[in-house]
Amino acid sequence: MKMKSLPCPNCRVPIDLSSVQWCRCVTKPLSLVCGACNQCFCKLRKTGVSSDWTLALCELVQEQTEEKCRRALQMLPQSASPEQQTVLIVDDDEEIRLIAEYTIQKMGFRTATAAAAEQALAYVDRFRPEIVLTDALMPKIDGRQLCRLIKAVDSSIKVIVMTALYTGTRYRTEAMRTYYADEYLAKPIDFSRLQQVLQHLSVAA
Repeated sequence: MKMKSLPCPNCRVPIDLSSVQWCRCVTKPLSLVCGACNQCFCKLRKTGVSSDWTLALCELVQEQTEEKCRRALQMLPQSASPEQQTVLIVDDDEEIRLIAEYTIQKMGFRTATAAAAEQALAYVDRFRPEIVLTDALMPKIDGRQLCRLIKAVDSSIKVIVMTALYTGTRYRTEAMRTYYADEYLAKPIDFSRLQQVLQHLSVAA
């Protein structure tokens, strides 16, 4: 880290970059919190920050990812791990793949990842994972279409579709009836709920 501290964009009090705090807003990325004014950087993504802060935030990505992993693990219920089965994680967001992979491995499953539906289908065709966890919104082939294609290859593979936008009951019903999804979960991922679903599907697989 080249810079040891930078002034808070809101109150101008220096923020120590060696021991940063992270917000608990319901957003995909965690944002820094100023210990002096308790303001987070969530709103600053729209208004922008200085070039020094932009560089500092890029350098803090690893710490941000580690904090997300710690929080995800804190949400997990204490229970015995299931017999190891493979969960294929499909998402075009690299950070989400990383966090999901790390957390699901801690649940006792093997994992594999794919950044697009085409990669996922190639993996399914070759290795036949027991469970697939896929984002709903992806380019070219979305998660619901991917679900139907996977079921056409092997109907025994369990597929969980996750989404941040289409969380209404009618979308869940459509995903399960039309695209044959086994479960439909909202983002941000509730890892406690995900573990319950994975344990249930691993028994049924």
